[in-house]
Amino acid sequence: MEKEPPSKEKLRVEEEDDDEGALCDTVVASCAGGAEPLDEFEEIKIKSEDDAKRLMKGLTTAQAVAQREKYGLNAIPKKIVHWYTILLKQLTSSMAIMIEMAMLLALAVQEYEDFAIIAVLLTINVTIGFYEEFEALKKVEGIKSALAPMTTVKRDGEFNKLPTSALVPGDVIYLRGGDSIPADIDYLDGDTMSVDTAALTGEPFPRKVPNSKGNRRTLAGCMTVSGNTYCLVQRTGIFTEMGSATLLMQQSTKPTQSVFERSIIECCELVMTIALAFLIAVFIFMYCIKHEELLDTLTTILSILIASVPVALPVVMQVTLALGAGEMAKQQAIVTHLTAMQEIASMNVLCSDKTGTLTTAKIQVFFDKIWTAPGYTKEEIMEFCALASNPHATDDPIDIAILQSFKVAFPDDFDARIKKYTVTKFVGFVPETKRTVAYATIQNKTNLKVSKGLIDKILDTGDDGGDMWKCINTEKIRDIVEKIDEDFGKAGYKTLGIAVAKNYDGKKQNMEFAGIIPMLDPPRDDTKWVIGQIHACGIDVKMITGDHQNIARETARLIGLGDRILPQTELWPASATRDEMILHADGFAQTMPRDKREVVLVLQQRYKMVVGMTGDGVNDCAALSQAQVGIAVEGATEAAQNAADIVLTRPGLSAIYAACYESRLIFRRLRSYVLYRVAATIQIVLVLASLIFIWNDELKPLYVVLLALFNDITMTPIAHDRVEPSPDPELGDTSQLLIGALALGLIQAILSLGFYIQGERITDIQGFHGKHNLAIRQAAIYVQISISVELLIFACRAPKPFFLTKAPSFSLFTFVMFGNLVICAMAKFSILVAHSISWRALAGIIIFDIAAFLILDLVKVALLWATDSLETGDRALAEPDEIPKLVKAAARDKTSVRRSSLFDHRRSSLIEHRFSERLSVISRLSQGRDHHIRRSSILSATERPSFRSSLRPATPANLANILHRQSE
Repeated sequence: MEKEPPSKEKLRVEEEDDDEGALCDTVVASCAGGAEPLDEFEEIKIKSEDDAKRLMKGLTTAQAVAQREKYGLNAIPKKIVHWYTILLKQLTSSMAIMIEMAMLLALAVQEYEDFAIIAVLLTINVTIGFYEEFEALKKVEGIKSALAPMTTVKRDGEFNKLPTSALVPGDVIYLRGGDSIPADIDYLDGDTMSVDTAALTGEPFPRKVPNSKGNRRTLAGCMTVSGNTYCLVQRTGIFTEMGSATLLMQQSTKPTQSVFERSIIECCELVMTIALAFLIAVFIFMYCIKHEELLDTLTTILSILIASVPVALPVVMQVTLALGAGEMAKQQAIVTHLTAMQEIASMNVLCSDKTGTLTTAKIQVFFDKIWTAPGYTKEEIMEFCALASNPHATDDPIDIAILQSFKVAFPDDFDARIKKYTVTKFVGFVPETKRTVAYATIQNKTNLKVSKGLIDKILDTGDDGGDMWKCINTEKIRDIVEKIDEDFGKAGYKTLGIAVAKNYDGKKQNMEFAGIIPMLDPPRDDTKWVIGQIHACGIDVKMITGDHQNIARETARLIGLGDRILPQTELWPASATRDEMILHADGFAQTMPRDKREVVLVLQQRYKMVVGMTGDGVNDCAALSQAQVGIAVEGATEAAQNAADIVLTRPGLSAIYAACYESRLIFRRLRSYVLYRVAATIQIVLVLASLIFIWNDELKPLYVVLLALFNDITMTPIAHDRVEPSPDPELGDTSQLLIGALALGLIQAILSLGFYIQGERITDIQGFHGKHNLAIRQAAIYVQISISVELLIFACRAPKPFFLTKAPSFSLFTFVMFGNLVICAMAKFSILVAHSISWRALAGIIIFDIAAFLILDLVKVALLWATDSLETGDRALAEPDEIPKLVKAAARDKTSVRRSSLFDHRRSSLIEHRFSERLSVISRLSQGRDHHIRRSSILSATERPSFRSSLRPATPANLANILHRQSE
């Protein structure tokens, strides 16, 4: 292979603030709190240019082999989990074991129909669980695609193409525009590189390497935009930032089950434990004391075992979640892991990336903040700035941003404004001069010279090899300009200075400093409003960004997030004080992958929060995989999408709010179903046990299987039921769910036993309790329990009286009523039922069950009122579809505001400030930041009413009023 010569051409590099390099400056410092491999690594020091020249000789083959033995391949290790271990795990869960016991017992007592039904349900449950966990293991794979397959490496004095995996620390590599960075490297020689760090940090500005501070480092996974450069490989494989992120993903402690799913399993395990105690008691009572036949005893035990295991529960839950995922897809949120469907409803803190999520990821001139020297207007400064920009520089984000902002500033006549100038000469930006210069004529009459660039270089260029001048008003305004520039810098804005020479004759240097252009990646139109809605949902929002602290703080101020944005250095070392600081902070800047993951871990483990994390780059993968709800935003890299649970296909936070809203609807539906299923299980187990121990009676196992299966089939439309989303995060409180199910199940059991006792009166069946009427008695009990269980869903679906709740969906109501008709028909015409029941008896059972349902609902309301869980409906979340419509309507109404800026920052009125502050305070209270409040975002029953009236999430009506006030 031929040796590739160093580039002699100096390509244009994006000028940037000295603080831009701070992101990579934090790499070594942050290693103190990171993964062990980074701590053990010894880097090669480059203290001077002589060191750089010495290192340019590269490695010999023998040296490379020694380095490879020490540090390994430049590759990311793969965590291998065999498929059969996943399958075994699914088959040995507590619910699976109980289902397997029921299946084997059914086979032993020759109940083949029961065996077949249970076996099918077990297969479906295991298949779904296996698929979910197997898919989760693929999340790490996407991160590997960010490494280039081949790299030009200097070995034994010659440059050759070698596999990227062969790189070792000390290698010298050659990079040019378009190459992917294959390892963590330091600049040695050649052009100054322009590096796109978007894949790693998500930030929009390319970064120059080396920067003005002399920082030579750039990280694996970034992309070379321009420059032909020789670099030294410093870190490879797992020792790189990307490798560290992958290891952190593999070390994720994220639970494989959601908060709600764990609550369900705990409830079911408790019910099954009690049932097992009943089974042992039944076996002793029937076989050891009464000396009944073993087969009869096992048949009775089978009935209780089937009743105690909600065999169809996992299937119905997965179907409901799948249908919910389809609904969320309509909101442009693609669910890749169904567990996230439940977790996002419980989410009480959202850690959001800044660029591309809270902001547009497009640099913009803030017209209303332009500073002008005496004698100039903002309109003139904007024109001069556009004139000094190259419309053909399609790879220059600054010139692109200026020209786009110019069109926004003058939407009606931007073309006429720029065409009145004829550019005769244009000098582009180079790192040495840090400015552009345009020579032009105005309508072929007046000559003009305009320059834009670094403010110091615009005031006084010095002898830097370019067109030189010193502005004629430099001494007069230098102090003012430096103070204005400093204030802009503290607020996070990037600035450009503008100088102009009117009536320029080509000889006399009469350049005059004219103004300062501030630029920032602006918030999205709907960001502030959506954050208000997310706060009103009881969800705290923290900004976590790789950008500079000042930029992050100004963005947070603009969107009403709070100004407690702390640098990454505050995250280390770990301590209790640090953890408290993380809880109280509004965000963190200049973060690296381990920093983002650490914030998530502290919130999860120390404060037991359900954490959502948004991200778009490789640097976000570790945090995305650790968070209970990992959200890859629109335009995210493939690696980020693979690590996430939800992938957004529309920009901004509005899709997250929509997902949260839809998820809470799904959670309410699932909770209604689970409460119904567990309560029904308790009812059936208690009735069966009472019949055995008190009356020495029983129910056929087939009836129990029909109860468990048929009633679940009619509950399928619960996925589309009309419900009100909770205004607070759904934390899936096990005790609350269990107490509710126990109370409902106990009441239902008492009513069913009341039916058994008064069966002869209710059904008008003579000799109802006689031995000769065993078949008809069992059929009547089956019909009564089945209809009562069907009606139970209407009591479970909302925490208020059923007649004050939203009407059930047409499909749910129809399925339940149709199911009751089918049950009656089966009993009347003896279909799967051992004995036919008369119409008179059926009518008595139906009337009894309706009366029992009314009693049940009254008791439910009394219990809810006693525990302060009764919902009054005074807090309603805005439907997500309304927000973009209202934001657009508000934008159309801004007739009194200049059309020259996308954002008029003078809109921050006292009313707006108080409103945002109020939301922030309430949100912090709801997250447990008050020392007298629990860590949970849901306040205790005694505390809840005190702030309910003060916090009202926007309905479409009051949100319109808020937006109208803001637009004024």
